[in-house]
Amino acid sequence: MIRAVLLVCAVALAAAAAAQARDPAQHHTAADMKRAKALALRRSDLAAGWTTEKPSKPTPPCTAGPDESKLVQTARVDPSFTWKDGITSVGSEIDIFRSAREARLDWKYSTIGLMSTCLLQSAHATLAKSVHMTLKSAKRLPPPKGVERGLHYRFVFTLHSKQTVELVADVVAIGRGRISSVLHTLTVRAPLPPVVVNSLVGVLAHRLGTTSPSGPTA
Repeated sequence: MIRAVLLVCAVALAAAAAAQARDPAQHHTAADMKRAKALALRRSDLAAGWTTEKPSKPTPPCTAGPDESKLVQTARVDPSFTWKDGITSVGSEIDIFRSAREARLDWKYSTIGLMSTCLLQSAHATLAKSVHMTLKSAKRLPPPKGVERGLHYRFVFTLHSKQTVELVADVVAIGRGRISSVLHTLTVRAPLPPVVVNSLVGVLAHRLGTTSPSGPTA
């Protein structure tokens, strides 16, 4: 039972990791979609034991934040992967905007408070009524260095069902020009080791054409 609940929660949290209220308009171009797919994580970037997740269904829009409907995204992809335990997940959302100004505006809206609210809203909309999730903590960690834009947020949730489980969600984002690359992870009890997070952020940074981040991100 608890395993099934955790899987549902993983989908909800991953889908909401970089989501905003009243999302930007989606007018994807072939060129930018090709670029976004090239920038995202691939199964070959991960060690043995990871499998590619099936695309998740969209979650209800978050109602807590600003209206971004006048912004335009020309590409958006979010390949995600599950560890052999069937619960631990990592993914990379790549967002390409019509202009660098719009990308920076979207970034400005990505506050830790708004993301906390949207993550909870997404989970509550997806989980069964018998399951309740609360936010235990939300904190900023040192962002990746050597990038134009960078952030690292960590959220700890308590999942209350027949058993009580603690979930850790990390969101690490880097941005350059029109593009934002977001690494999102979900684990039970403890976060992914910093060496794993740093390695994956380094892959995203390299593909984005920026200096590889230095120093720990967790």
